[in-house]
Amino acid sequence: MSADETRSNLDFSQIISERYGQLTKSEKQIADYLRKNQEESAFLSAGELADHLGLSEATLVRFARSLGFDSYPAMREVLQENFRRRVTHSTRLRSRLDELRESGDIFERLVASEIDYMTQSLESVNREALHQAVDLMKNRKRIFIFGVGPSVSLVELMKIRLERFGRQVIPLTTAGREFLEPLISMTENNLLFVICFFDVTPALQLVLDYARDVNCPVIMLTDTLGSIIGDRADVVLSAKRGPVSGFHSLVVPMTIINSILLAMASEEGGVMENLDKLDQLRERLKKYNGSST
Repeated sequence: MSADETRSNLDFSQIISERYGQLTKSEKQIADYLRKNQEESAFLSAGELADHLGLSEATLVRFARSLGFDSYPAMREVLQENFRRRVTHSTRLRSRLDELRESGDIFERLVASEIDYMTQSLESVNREALHQAVDLMKNRKRIFIFGVGPSVSLVELMKIRLERFGRQVIPLTTAGREFLEPLISMTENNLLFVICFFDVTPALQLVLDYARDVNCPVIMLTDTLGSIIGDRADVVLSAKRGPVSGFHSLVVPMTIINSILLAMASEEGGVMENLDKLDQLRERLKKYNGSST
């Protein structure tokens, strides 16, 4: 089996991850584009892709060789094979979704696609990484959680649940200067939980760099960034959210988070004690409300 044939069995994002640090600036531009647009790029010629990116065709050829391929067509073949594997995995469901598009039943279409994402997660979510994340979190009393944009809802979910577990949670949900001040208190005894999808933003780079500076362990929940910045985290949790160009689902990342929280609750006796105290306080509040009427 040739080297190209061997590489055709790998995920293209994994191939990029192996060589990303050695790529030139132009080659990284190509890598980032292909990582986000694999389906759209799988059947483009080197000339077509070069025109789209404003680069020379020779740069595309050098990029393919930098990834270990003999030629651009050999690299494109891997892109196409990755595309075919994804299509084959959900062909029957996609056929059903096509039927639903004609009927206009958006709710049923959405439920079907969410089921597809969850089914795929049974194969894509690394159980050992989940166990490692639980071990890190249950031994840390102070947790920083970074997430911006749509990820804010996941940060809020974790904040509510973890505070009920007796943790101190510092949410980092903005990308401006206001998120810098809480970072000052981060230490090696804390934990940074990063929720990041698709783009490596300046705020994300800064918070990861600072965590490394103070030796704070990092858990990263991501979809496509594991191959690019996964080496900056102690644990990487893969959460596929659907095609980059499509409507992004939060069902898989939310399920991963809930799995971690439930595992923590099952292993820590103090969690149940805190929840019992919360129930007791709720009952007392009812009495106060009753006496004020």
